[in-house]
Formats: sequence, C-alpha cells, structure tokens
Amino acid sequence: MPRIDPADLAHVGGPPIGEAVTLSDGASTDVHVAGPDDGAVVLLVAGLGQQRTAWPPEALAALHDAGYRTVGVDNRDVGRGHVHAGTPFDLPRGADGWPQAPYSLARMAADHVEVLDHLGIDRAHVLGVSMGGMIAQRIALSFPTRTASLTSVMSTTGARRVGQPTERAKPALTSVPPHGDRDAYVAYQVELQAIIGTSGAADPDRAAARARVAFARGVHEWGSARQLLAIRGDGDRTALLGGVSAPTLVLHGEDDPLIDVSGGHATAAAIPGARLVTIAGWGHDLPVSHLDRIVPPVLAHLARAG
Repeated sequence: MPRIDPADLAHVGGPPIGEAVTLSDGASTDVHVAGPDDGAVVLLVAGLGQQRTAWPPEALAALHDAGYRTVGVDNRDVGRGHVHAGTPFDLPRGADGWPQAPYSLARMAADHVEVLDHLGIDRAHVLGVSMGGMIAQRIALSFPTRTASLTSVMSTTGARRVGQPTERAKPALTSVPPHGDRDAYVAYQVELQAIIGTSGAADPDRAAARARVAFARGVHEWGSARQLLAIRGDGDRTALLGGVSAPTLVLHGEDDPLIDVSGGHATAAAIPGARLVTIAGWGHDLPVSHLDRIVPPVLAHLARAG
C-alpha cells in the first residue's frame, strides 16, 4: 500500500489496514472493530463505491462514547475488499438484456453476517447508508435473529417511482471514477461531494484527504459499476420489506439530490412500525456540520431497540 499522510487519517473512520476475513465463497474483505469491548455492536454497511473508512470519525466517536462497538466492513469491489472481474460490456446478460453483476445485494448482506460469525457476534444493530441501506434491509429480511435493529439512511426500496436522482446528480451513478491517477481521482471525488453533498457544507480539504486514503487502499475502475448492477438486479423490495420485524429507523435528508427523500418515505411506509426522520437541508453525505442532527435520532433508536 502506498504511504498515507498521517494528517489524512484524521479524517477517516479507522486505520487503512484492518483484519482480513475470508468469506465462504473464497472472497475476502477487510474489517475494523472499534469501541468498548463490552458494547452492543453496530454493524456499519457502506454505500456505493464507499470504503469502510468513509464513516466520519466524529460519528464513530459519538457511537463509541455512547457505549457502542462498531464493525466496519469493505464491500466487494472497493478498498481492500474482493475485486471481481467483468465490465458492463462483457458481463453475461440476463433475460432483460442487462448485464448481470457477479454478486447480489443478498450476497453482500450474507458477507456482513459472515463477518459477524467470524467475530463471534450473535446480534448487531445494522446501520446502512445509501446502497448500504439496501444491503441492511436485506440483512434484516434474511437474518432477522441476527438483527437487533435496522437503521436505513438516505436509501430506498428499489422501486423506480421513488428515490430517483436529480439530473445534475445522475453522473454520480453513471460516471467511471479515475483509477490510475491519484490527483485525478481526488479532484473527481471533491467535485462529486460538491454535487451530491449538503449545500453549504462542502469541505474540499476533508474530501481530498478522504479521497487520498481511499486511493491508497484501492480504487477499482469498474467496481462501482458492478455494485450498481447488483442494486439494479435486486429490484423492488417494497413488498418484501413488509416482512422486516426489527425495530426500524429511516433517516433521510430532505434535499438529497442522489436518492430523493421519497425513497425514505417509501421505505418507512413499507416496514411495519418504522419511524421516519427527515432533516431539512441535508443532502447525500454525512457532513460534520449536520451530525448534531443526524446522530441523536440514531442513538435514541438504538437505545429504544435495546
């Protein structure tokens, strides 16, 4: 791994190298556990193209200070997670003519539960952001006895009528990030955060530091595209979400340009007893300036779930 400036590490959630864990299909991932050894576990599920280091350290500190132990996991095709082969141009196509991802959201959900198995953890509060919220929903559906609670953040149901991006934000889903040039990758990420993030909360220096760490850990040309195909392949979960039994919080920004807040409303409506919290002015990010509005509902939810 290339050398990382220690100053950059102050802006990311965890060390660049964690514990390598081999999954049941032979794929590997990178895991970091932090917080009180005796704390209830919060399993953190990252979003599209996001590494386990993407969590703001201030948000993790708030969880740890409240007595929770966090488990961060690199998804497939990001960071130090398993890198799959295939591009949208050469992957096998399904009956609908679309290329098929080499894995599914259900497989990614199972990856996280296998990490819990490896760590000897029976149950966890599951908190997922964006694509991570979709994976978290799958964990709650497929592994109800392992799910102490569900927190679905800035995510959606998979229904095409809700949670759609603005025209300006669409390139965040369709563009291929630079992968061979660090400066180009950093510039891309800084611009991306300015487009999808919370208005007035952009922090280019912080975004650049996080991007430099991500680049050193590993960025993969078609990784986000394969993840996006897995999202598309999962389809509409609306009817399935009626089977979620875990206490659920749905948290969404009212000004989210990447996954419209209608995705949050639909998710909460689909899950029995779910509590919906929307936050004015919040976009598709976790800005330090808004953590005082984002973190308290999460902590209250975790406390209620026990």
